[in-house]
Amino acid sequence: MSNPRPRGLPKYLHVADYLRAQIDDGTYLPGERLPTEPELMDTFPYDRATIRRGLAVLRNEGLITSEQGRGVFVRDATKTRYDLMSMLITDPSHPAKPDAAYHQPPRGPDDGISVEHSYEVIAAGEKLGEAFDLDPRSELLTTTFTFYISGDTAEYRTTAYIPYPLVVDTPLATPSDDWPQPPIKDLLATVGVKVTTVAMDIESRMPTPQETFDLQIPDGTPVLSDRRRFLADDRVVCVTDSVGVADRIVYGLDLKLQ
Repeated sequence: MSNPRPRGLPKYLHVADYLRAQIDDGTYLPGERLPTEPELMDTFPYDRATIRRGLAVLRNEGLITSEQGRGVFVRDATKTRYDLMSMLITDPSHPAKPDAAYHQPPRGPDDGISVEHSYEVIAAGEKLGEAFDLDPRSELLTTTFTFYISGDTAEYRTTAYIPYPLVVDTPLATPSDDWPQPPIKDLLATVGVKVTTVAMDIESRMPTPQETFDLQIPDGTPVLSDRRRFLADDRVVCVTDSVGVADRIVYGLDLKLQ
């Protein structure tokens, strides 16, 4: 074969490295089927178990998916770039418009995206109580949006938390199912709360089992999570936790220099 195994490299990693390089250079595009195991055995002088072990490496990295009876396919992980500045001032349940330089997935209810929405009143608990500087027994209104592309591929999920006493007996206590929603700062302004600061922390991590299930994430695929704190002067009035599939999202920041 034209790509001999480097000395000391395990055979199964040789298979994985070779196929990964072909995915990276576009030989196999997202959605395309990789060669079958017998075809790969013709390419590599290795047995079926070694071929399968090499494919398992790529599957655990989130690069490929297997479909029963159909074969192994390159996973579509086209990235969408979101401008951080826009995200800080808009409601995460209404994602900022992505840059045209990246693939732009459907962004409205009539062009391929569907949204699941739920809300409930919960106890803050230790971690959220600390974020709000509230007693853990304090009540929070939670509103969660999960976005699906083409009806079945989850891309993004976000949950907003607001101290329930701020919104009780107001329309915000029973959030509308309509999407897109107004920005959080505008929603809070309707109940007399003026947001003056938004702080955002982003981290890359492995998903929790629940996130893996909800977002249908292949093994080995990390997520990008961000927490935003909305403050009225020095008081935290809203916290949002958002999570998306890491190899589908790029957060960018464009600054004009004088």
